[in-house]
Amino acid sequence: MSFIIDKQTLQDLNISGKYKRDSIFSLYNKTETFGGEQLLEKLFEQPLADSEAIRRRSTLISFFRRLPRRFQIRPEDLDIAQSYTNSYSGRGLTVALLRAARRQLLAVLGLKEEKKHTESGIRATFRIMLELASYLSLLREHDTDGLLQDSVFEQSWLRSEHSLLLQLQQQIDSHTDTLPLVLAARCDYQLRYRWAREIQQSLSAIYHIDLYQSIAEVANQRHFVQAEVLPPDQQAIELHDVYHPAIPDAVGNDLQFKGSHNLIFLTGANMAGKSTYMKSFGIAIYLAHLGLPVAAAKMRFSVKDGLYSSINVADNIDLGHSHYYAEVLRVKKVATYVSQGKNMVIIFDELFKGTNVKDAFEATLTVTRAFQQHHNCQYLISTHIVEVGEQLQQDNSNIQFVYMPTTMRGQVPYYSYRSANGISSDKHGMVLIHKEKVLELLEQNSKNI
Repeated sequence: MSFIIDKQTLQDLNISGKYKRDSIFSLYNKTETFGGEQLLEKLFEQPLADSEAIRRRSTLISFFRRLPRRFQIRPEDLDIAQSYTNSYSGRGLTVALLRAARRQLLAVLGLKEEKKHTESGIRATFRIMLELASYLSLLREHDTDGLLQDSVFEQSWLRSEHSLLLQLQQQIDSHTDTLPLVLAARCDYQLRYRWAREIQQSLSAIYHIDLYQSIAEVANQRHFVQAEVLPPDQQAIELHDVYHPAIPDAVGNDLQFKGSHNLIFLTGANMAGKSTYMKSFGIAIYLAHLGLPVAAAKMRFSVKDGLYSSINVADNIDLGHSHYYAEVLRVKKVATYVSQGKNMVIIFDELFKGTNVKDAFEATLTVTRAFQQHHNCQYLISTHIVEVGEQLQQDNSNIQFVYMPTTMRGQVPYYSYRSANGISSDKHGMVLIHKEKVLELLEQNSKNI
């Protein structure tokens, strides 16, 4: 079963984007190889809805986080080895000898490129394979739980052929200028014929090492934590000091959903941090379902079927949809999933802001009440209409009321970005208008007309 998410949610949370410096993908992308980067892109595109798969990946990342050293990747060697091993070599030792003789003859005639390409490929590939063999030995030494058995990191051929690899490497190293014809032919035969499939598998192992040590390095440097997977019947999400991973010195906040306490109703002034609070939560949920470390002090969660948000909904001019109608369609999509019994995390920021205050009040109140009855989903809903929260409080429901405080220091608003329990009573709109002398400007302009 695949995890349910859509393009709008990915955009709301700024998840994807190889070339977007502030995207969550870019934050994790410290890979050194093209193959490793491709694996990371694929990982980010496929969040998991299976508890065991998430645990396995999370455990593997934790393993790489504890290793005493990295695998030292030399991108230039890797590029040379890839180009060399992917090029055609023919079949058998006899063919390898004939091709080596041809390269030697061309070199004598001044056409040295093919010989240079082959010999540099041989040297680079042997170096990489022996370095990989050494690093995989380190992995096995630390893998006391058998985590790497039957995985891409097994590469048993490097152990069974290690003596021959080492012997040929020593012979190669004894010739610093150019390789003798017979030695070049033998090495070429081993690498591009006899070990061809194994070499490609080992290159794949390097890409996977690059992937996991990149994630581990980011997590260790930023002190991210591995999320703990809870049994699905608990229907719980617990986050302590969760913060936005792409914001420097971001403030952390706590969130908790459990059982019937499945809805947080968020209020607060503009710029008080509501959207960042919601995005921090959504990003943590998404990363946890990738099995990746999250920006929090602690996280425990029951695996969900999907994540759906409505934070930056725009008009759809092509379809003739207004902002308000686009919001309604988002809510309808969520209602469809909820009615089908899907276990979703739902994030709505400033519900129905595309209509007038009276409509927004009634729509937000009605929809929030309806969603709250479906306890299999968790909802984080914000609004600037505090009267909705006051009405919901009278329902004696299990809704959690949270707000982002604002304090005035004279005429200047101060935001702590630390959530508090309750409903916001902040009404600083006119204070800011007076502070910026908007009315004075208009009055002055009217006198000059």
